Amino acid sequence: MRKGQLRRLIFFSLILTALLPLALSFFFTHRAEEALLKEEELNLLKNFNIVLSKGIDSFFQNNSLLLNNFLTIHTFHDRTDINLTHKDISDFINNSSEFVSLAFFDSSAKEYAYFGSNPKFKFNQEIKNTVQTGALSVGNLGVVKGRGLCAAIATKNSFLNQTHFVAAQIPLNNLKNYLPLEHGNVLVFTKNGFLIFSSQEGINEGNSNSYRREMSILAPRAEEDGLVSVEMDDNIGILSVNSLSGWLIYTYDSSKKVEGGLLSLYKRFYKEIFIILAIVLLFALFMSIYISSIMITPLNIMTKAFRKIEQGKADQIPDLPFPDNEIGSLSIAFAKMIDSLKIRFDELRQEREDLEGLNQSLQIRVGSRTKELRTALNELIKKESLAAIGQMASIVSHEIKNPLAVIKNAVYLIKARLGSGADVKIAKNFKVIDEEINQANSIIEEILGYARNREQILTTIDLSLYAREILSSYPIPQNIQLTTYFYSEDLPVTIDTEEMKQALRNIIANAIEVMPDGGMLVVKTKKVNNDYASLSVTDNGPGIPDELQEQIFTPFFTTKARGTGLGLAVVKKVCARNKVEFKLKSEVGKGTKMTFVFKLAGK
Repeated sequence: MRKGQLRRLIFFSLILTALLPLALSFFFTHRAEEALLKEEELNLLKNFNIVLSKGIDSFFQNNSLLLNNFLTIHTFHDRTDINLTHKDISDFINNSSEFVSLAFFDSSAKEYAYFGSNPKFKFNQEIKNTVQTGALSVGNLGVVKGRGLCAAIATKNSFLNQTHFVAAQIPLNNLKNYLPLEHGNVLVFTKNGFLIFSSQEGINEGNSNSYRREMSILAPRAEEDGLVSVEMDDNIGILSVNSLSGWLIYTYDSSKKVEGGLLSLYKRFYKEIFIILAIVLLFALFMSIYISSIMITPLNIMTKAFRKIEQGKADQIPDLPFPDNEIGSLSIAFAKMIDSLKIRFDELRQEREDLEGLNQSLQIRVGSRTKELRTALNELIKKESLAAIGQMASIVSHEIKNPLAVIKNAVYLIKARLGSGADVKIAKNFKVIDEEINQANSIIEEILGYARNREQILTTIDLSLYAREILSSYPIPQNIQLTTYFYSEDLPVTIDTEEMKQALRNIIANAIEVMPDGGMLVVKTKKVNNDYASLSVTDNGPGIPDELQEQIFTPFFTTKARGTGLGLAVVKKVCARNKVEFKLKSEVGKGTKMTFVFKLAGK
């Protein structure tokens, strides 16, 4: 747990403990109030729905009564009276705002007279309902030009002791006069979802699709249960079916009316609520500080004590508090544990120091032994290699060198017999044979020289005189310009002169070979310091690439078309046997400098 996290945990725990009951009480009180408000609102909407249904009934009953009064006043006795009063009936319809058309039917529901608008309105369904029930029936809707939406009604009328039926088409413009719209919003639909009436101007037949689908789904339930609660589009409402017309009556109001009771109360008293919350927060802060001082302070001291022990500073451990509570008991146990840890740490420190000393001693011994073993292994490998090469060299010397000597003697005799009169081509071929025999002998000598291990014969000589003698006996080609710089004073060195002679001749031979078209060869001796002298051979040949400078001293590695690759390997071996340091410096395109560094005799 990070520093300060326990204090924050205590603080927020107290805050939640204080605020949670307040929040829960607000939530459940709000839900209970919302449920009560919703129930009250639904009861109001139910009463409003019932009043609207009665108003619709009154609308149709009043129109039916007006129709019956008109027929009674004219005292129709038979069909002949109707025909005779045709003009009166037509004038009544044209001058009346309550009726659009009238039709008369006999007891078999057959129409025998019609008065009113064109095209002719058909009252078949209404008449059938009236014939079956004998009561007032409301039927199909239609739109009449100039009169708007109209509904059909049919009623029974008696004259000449016969039962006849009268059907009328009445406009719905006056329907709102029978509806107490000041108590809420209302939508009236047919059972198939056609919007008949809306108390809101924004809702019409074109944009009431969502209401139409919902009303069509709930219509069977409303017919069965009477009044049905409906919640849609942020509204709550009641749906019922008018018993006379079969229309769906939906009374509704905004659901926000049942949400704001308790919330509005809190909005009115937000200052008081803020003061209460501030008091709760201050109390929680005070309690968290108080509890933190009891719990966290001793724990922080224990943490510091642990860190001092980890750092090996047991003598700097702070004094632990011992209050008379559970923290005090923990401090006592902690103090005892610290004492035990001090003893154990001292023991571990001593053991670690002993182990480190033993480890260092073992590392030194292992490193020394490893170095000795590596040196011995390298020497063993070299000896095995040299033994194998020596065995091979003896075979080569016996099996190849002797026959080559015989061949050379035979060629010499043949040349002597032929004399100076020999053919030019034959003389040229004899010369080639001599050169190849010399080359083969040279290769054999290199192999023998590398493989041969003889006892060293150390001699102290002057380095400059030694180099001059070697150069005087070495055949330098005419196209090579030899330049020498010999130190003016004696440079006494102790070496095996034969071995060093072979190494120096190999270096000079390599320098000449890399300059087939001629060049400059510089041999120089000098005194490096009071203890060392050097002998260098420099050429201005093509130079040696960096990636090959380590490989050229490997036995049998060569970049020449012909050669054994043992020349520089012999140089390295001779330098190691005579304790001479060998240095190579080369730059591609400018030349190569090879230097032998000797320790002066007596130094």
